[in-house]
Amino acid sequence: MSKGTDDYVILVQFRAKAGQDRPFAKQMLSVVPATRLEPGNRQFEFYVDQDDSLNFMLYEEFVDEASLQVHRDRPEMAANLAAIKPMLEGTPDRTFWTQALTNADTRDGRGEIGHVTLVRFRMKPDAVDATLNAIGADLNDMQGNIRFDLNRSRSDPLDCMICARWESRAIWEAHNARPKFKEFAARIGPLLDQPMRRMLWKPVAP
Repeated sequence: MSKGTDDYVILVQFRAKAGQDRPFAKQMLSVVPATRLEPGNRQFEFYVDQDDSLNFMLYEEFVDEASLQVHRDRPEMAANLAAIKPMLEGTPDRTFWTQALTNADTRDGRGEIGHVTLVRFRMKPDAVDATLNAIGADLNDMQGNIRFDLNRSRSDPLDCMICARWESRAIWEAHNARPKFKEFAARIGPLLDQPMRRMLWKPVAP
């Protein structure tokens, strides 16, 4: 387990109009390489819903809010926003987070991401340390996991979001079927005000 960096994390969820999913994905992928080269950027990952090809997610991590603003001020980003606007159903949903736990320091250089689990939940006020300790204790015992980040909402730190990347969905399902994980799930349930809600994603194909 590693304590988070307190980096600035942004989760953006989009819904493309019918027939616009491929043009939208192509446009979004075009800004990924340059963004990853920004000095203040740590992650810039673009995923599609495994159950609905019109739903997309952008997972961003910057070292601080100033670095995020530098990113937003790039002329290419304004052009990108203008290009994708007519392709979308409504306004993208943006939420802002602080990284609290990660296993990035032990997972660098692992395999390719094939499956992503996004988990949302709310901790009980008197169980914050117990919840974070229970989740943190499991971080280095996840075979096939590429990276695991737990983030706390900047507006309400009891609200949490996990972004867990795996080599494949089959490996993630095998992890969940292990007795040790079932014991963990039973142990953490009573610590939560709201149960864990999962959405399954995958990398967008070029």
